[in-house]
This record gives sequence, C-alpha cells and structure tokens, in this order.
Amino acid sequence: MTTRRALLALLLTAGIAAPAEGQFLDATTVRVGPQVVQYRIKAPVDETITEAAVPMFAVVPVGRRFSVDVGTAWTQSRVKHERGESSVGGLTDTQVRGNLTLGNDFIILTAGLNLPTGKSTAGPAEILAASRIGNDFLSFPISNLGTGSAVTGGVGIARPLGNWNLGFGGSVRIASAFEPIRPDSGPRPRYQPGNEYKARLGIDRPIGAGTLAMGFTYSTFGRDDFAGSLYNTGDRYLGQVGFSTASPLGTLSLGAWNLFRSEGQIVGGQTVPWDDIANVSAALEVQTAGGNTIEPNVQLRSWFQRTAANGADAARTDRSLLAELGLRARVGLGGVTVYPGAGFTIGALATGPDATAGLTGFRASLGLQLR
Repeated sequence: MTTRRALLALLLTAGIAAPAEGQFLDATTVRVGPQVVQYRIKAPVDETITEAAVPMFAVVPVGRRFSVDVGTAWTQSRVKHERGESSVGGLTDTQVRGNLTLGNDFIILTAGLNLPTGKSTAGPAEILAASRIGNDFLSFPISNLGTGSAVTGGVGIARPLGNWNLGFGGSVRIASAFEPIRPDSGPRPRYQPGNEYKARLGIDRPIGAGTLAMGFTYSTFGRDDFAGSLYNTGDRYLGQVGFSTASPLGTLSLGAWNLFRSEGQIVGGQTVPWDDIANVSAALEVQTAGGNTIEPNVQLRSWFQRTAANGADAARTDRSLLAELGLRARVGLGGVTVYPGAGFTIGALATGPDATAGLTGFRASLGLQLR
C-alpha cells in the first residue's frame, strides 16, 4: 500500500473527511443509497421501529489536491406501539466539506459546514421516533434529522515507519444552539451543544497476502446547556481492528470494534452510568462472472449497560445481544455500480434485572454509484 493510500485510509477510519485516492483525480462521483431497516422488539416493550432512508453523497474534485464533498439524506422513521404511533421524517442536515492535500500526500486539511436543512425540533408526536433512531446498539442508517448549524476543522498526518504506516488525525466541532423539543404549550427549551474534540491514531501494515489495520479514537465534549442546566454525557473511546487477505474462495475480511462511553450526567445533574458496545464481523467477497462480486457476511454485537443504584436496588450491568446474517453484492452496469444488500437480525434487548425482550429485524439496501 502506498503512503498516500495509507494516509487516506487512516483518515477515513478516523472520521476525518477525506475522499478515496481516485476521487482527487477522476470525475465527480455521486452515490445514492436507499435503505430500509426495521426492528421488532417483543414483550414487554412491544415496539416496531422502522426507518426508510435515502442518503445522497457527491465528491467534486477541484484540481489534483483539493476536493469538495456534499452529503444529505431523506428519511422517514416510525415507531408503532400498543398506545399508538410516533413518526418523524423529512430532509436531514446537509454537510459540506473541503479536503486539501499538502506536500507529498502526507498531510490532509479538512473544513466542514453542517447546514441546518433538516428538522432539529421534534413535537410531542415525534419525540419517541426521533429518540429511537439515535440508538448506537441498533445502528440505524440516519440517527437524527437535524442538529443546527456547526463548523468542523481537522488535520490528518501519516508517515511510513518501516513496514508500518502510522497516521494521526484531530478535529474540532463547534455547533450553534437549537430547540430540540416543541412542547404543546409554553416556550421551547434552548439547547447549546458543547464543543466536540476528537483525536485518532491509526496504523496498518501488510501481513503475507493481507493487510492489518488498527485504530483508536478518543472523543471528548464540552458541557451541554439545556434550558440553563449544564451536563456532560461522558467521553467516548472507540477501538477498531481489521484484517483482510486473499483466500482460495475470495477476499476474507475480519473486523472488530468496541465503543465505550464513560460515566456522565444528564439534565438536572443525574448520573448516567457507563455503557459499552462491542461488535465482531466477518465477510467473504467472491468474484463472479463479469468482474462482479457477492459477499456473505455475519456480525455479532453486545451492549453492556451499567445502571445506577436506585434506593434499595443495587447497581447492575445489563446485557443486550444481536446477530445479523447478511448478503451484499457489487454489480457493474455501464457507468453505474450497484450495491444490493440484505440482512436478517435476531437478538435480545435488556429491559430490567434478569429480563430481556426478544428482538428480530431486517435491513435492505440498494446502493448506486455514478462516475
């Protein structure tokens, strides 16, 4: 892997806006990815959560060292429960980012704007649906419709170190205030997010016929202000590891990540205990006739939630689990590449001490890339 490719790969996994190598040099790339995700959570929760989303993304090169990418989405989310239904939908915020490569491709500078084109205020009938899609464990394609205006700046640096490629990235996000809730009566509470600071370290190297990549991301936040009440929901630590190699059947990819959120506070000073989400996955990409591919895949995920002591109830750790079997493909159709995919999920969601609710779900997607 060249230093340039290593740098861009590391920055991409760091969450710093950087298009793939060819996107600096080739024509404009446009991606559209319609998706439907649904989870049915059984008794005692008895909820069905469905999200349909159409993410849209374009990369526009401006010369050899500068590019601009623009992304937004349309989404509709619905929660059905025994008392009725909650739904929210529309266009999401639009993100515009510029990416500048410096020197011999060792440094990338990024700057981004979050334009408030989405709905950042939820009414009483929308709050349940808006909150459910933000669940990190269930991992919906769109986690919110809008969060107000924001600016982001970042830098990524990578260098070869023997057989290793070492990269570091950092970014800062500063957001404006918005009104997340529209009550039936009275004034709308104002929410001012704290600044977000993110640092990322990544390394990769060839091993035999494959490549090993590892990364670690640390995110910390300033104190949020909700209607005059200051709080902080905790720092986040994300570790990732991936390995891909050629096999007799095709390209085998193994991956794992772990997201830990430290103890924090919510409105009113109440303590929010830590939680931890871990995920492992495997995929086998098999070449078919005409240069197309088919890729069966599987992933397993766990969620540990620490609960605070409440009166006579001692603190405990609840565990939720899910498993997903999926199938993806890549099909070239002239100037369009199509990425169909589907998956089925089973699992259990913790609902209290030694209690769980059964969970089933599915996801379907049809990605389109035009170049």
